[in-house]
Amino acid sequence: MRNETVLRAAVFDEKLKFYWWVHGIILCVVTVVGWIVLPFWLLGFGQRVCRLGFERLQCDLTDRGLHVRKGYIFRVEKNIPLDKIQDLTVNEGPLLRYLGLASLKIETAGAAAPQGQADASLAGIVDALEFRDAVLDARDRVVGFGSAAPRPAPTDATLDANGEVLVSIRDSLQRIEGLLAKRDAK
Repeated sequence: MRNETVLRAAVFDEKLKFYWWVHGIILCVVTVVGWIVLPFWLLGFGQRVCRLGFERLQCDLTDRGLHVRKGYIFRVEKNIPLDKIQDLTVNEGPLLRYLGLASLKIETAGAAAPQGQADASLAGIVDALEFRDAVLDARDRVVGFGSAAPRPAPTDATLDANGEVLVSIRDSLQRIEGLLAKRDAK
């Protein structure tokens, strides 16, 4: 990470490892190849993968972006600029809700993710709603929403300049309409 100030680091719940382990079992049960992998998953491979993935999981909110690092087998490291974040969705499926966990989905503007998919998804963040609010507050500071300085009221000079532009546009439209009317009359 570059020289950025970490505003808040996400803390992940230990129950996330169990959630991933059960998720892996479900995936093995519903796929043909999974039936071959299932015994290995149940005999310790799954617990090891989930533990190592949990140890690698990290999400830091900085003054410029959201830095996400995750994955043991398939490693992903993402930097999501705060000014590109459009929405943060908190999801609680039945298993997540049973375990007292939530998933935070991050959607950005102009992202390469397919329609309807999140750019990043983080399950198991402790106090996911508070973390979401902290990210949105930081984003709003970066893009200028909610800043302490209100927008100045327009002065007579800016109103006059805007009025002149509008009058000029109106005159141009009237000339165009006149030309079109002449052309249609012929």
